[in-house]
Amino acid sequence: MNNENIDIFTNMRVIESYKSYLLSAVADLFATMSKGGSASMDEVVDELSDITMLSYLLGKRLGVNYSSIDDKMLKKLKLGVIEENNIEKEYQDYSKLMSYIRDGREL
Repeated sequence: MNNENIDIFTNMRVIESYKSYLLSAVADLFATMSKGGSASMDEVVDELSDITMLSYLLGKRLGVNYSSIDDKMLKKLKLGVIEENNIEKEYQDYSKLMSYIRDGREL
């Protein structure tokens, strides 16, 4: 087996690991949310950060750079702002996230 085959196999193994970790993180978040009031905000933040981190890492392993993910999110958020969206009209969730990604970490 040559080095290229080993690299492909290693990459496939890492991708499968990230997929499993991502699925587990989503399941953990749902389990935490099902606790209701007994769930700590720290647990929720921890699981959401795992999901976000693993999404970026999986994308990178699939050949997508981080800025492409951010750019695609901004496009989707912009569409959400433009479309008739009751949540956006009432809470401006899409606009706030779009500003956060585009302009920096201050909100």
